Amino acid sequence: MSKNKSHHLGKENWKSFFEEFMAESDRAAVVLGAAKLDLLLYQILERYLTPCPTGKDELLDGDSPLSTYSSKINLCFRLGLIDSQLSRTLHLVRRIRNNFAHEVSGCDLTSGAHKDRVRELCSPLKDFPIYKDVSEKASEEYDISGAPLDFRLSLAFASVALDKKLDTINTIGNDDPQPLITKRILNYESESS
Repeated sequence: MSKNKSHHLGKENWKSFFEEFMAESDRAAVVLGAAKLDLLLYQILERYLTPCPTGKDELLDGDSPLSTYSSKINLCFRLGLIDSQLSRTLHLVRRIRNNFAHEVSGCDLTSGAHKDRVRELCSPLKDFPIYKDVSEKASEEYDISGAPLDFRLSLAFASVALDKKLDTINTIGNDDPQPLITKRILNYESESS
């Protein structure tokens, strides 16, 4: 997926989002879902920060300081682009992803620490009628329940939140950047003149 294209997750695209992740194994849903969130964070930062004058973004790309999923989450939070609850959700997805990436076999969302993290992940959402409604419909349509469904729903809600931010964000106001050559330098007259 191109870094420059937003994958708008509006009402009309919920079904395709679910179909993409409901058919996947837990491991694939976790790894691919975290990759989608990471890409959205990249797009948000890319759109928000003053554009890089060269083609390569040495701040966000490759092995640069802000290229990790964790650093993008932290930067978006510190810049006030996401709130603490969304930041916590994204970090929980990151932790689950890291565990899944390092386990050789037997990865599923229904066991031990993974199940506990999924419970924590969906706890801010569970009491809202929209979560209950979407959960019931997805459970019936895709024959999935419990932690695997809760993870995918939490992933969808986080994606929608980030996508909304991406659709509404503007570049940092650079209407008054600090120049090297200031008015004082331009208007300086030597005392010896």
